[in-house]
Amino acid sequence: MNTRRRIVLILAACLASALCVAGGGTEPLSEIPAAQREALTKRLGAYVEAYRGRKWDRLYELVSDTGKGGADRQTFIAAMKHEHGIDFAQMPDLLEFNPDRSEKNDDGFDVYGCGKARREGMMFNGIAVVHAVYEHNDWFFTGWTFTEFPNEPCKAFADPKWQPSNRIKWNRSMEEIANFKSQGAPFHIDSPR
Repeated sequence: MNTRRRIVLILAACLASALCVAGGGTEPLSEIPAAQREALTKRLGAYVEAYRGRKWDRLYELVSDTGKGGADRQTFIAAMKHEHGIDFAQMPDLLEFNPDRSEKNDDGFDVYGCGKARREGMMFNGIAVVHAVYEHNDWFFTGWTFTEFPNEPCKAFADPKWQPSNRIKWNRSMEEIANFKSQGAPFHIDSPR
């Protein structure tokens, strides 16, 4: 009987050790290939910094081909300025993002975390998602959004089984680009006299 208990205890200890070593999915970027996590972390930090500082030229370099929606640098910057005004804004500025977990989604990974954003001076906090894709030998981002409206509180992450209520399809350009393109540039042509 003593031998059986020892074997059971040894097996239980081995199983517990294996789960700890594997991370059990508790690492925020555990779904990302290990060799690419550091690069993603740096690029994600640069993405948030560009949004926070409204550095649209720098943000352009961090947005995926899909996210740009075919917009060149000049159009992208104009769209971002138009949609992210200070007194009037269509879209919030991402100020902070702290990853909590990640999952595979279509062409890339959805990284969920606690986000903080500002729109027209109002602050918003809650669970946000950033979509990351690996293209051109680096990490790029198709966009970000809060998971729900009103915003889902970050304390929901305390539940290890938390899942988003819906998964976003990231197969189109950023909302800023789509909105800007749909408005077009107004023009008028006088008839010849």
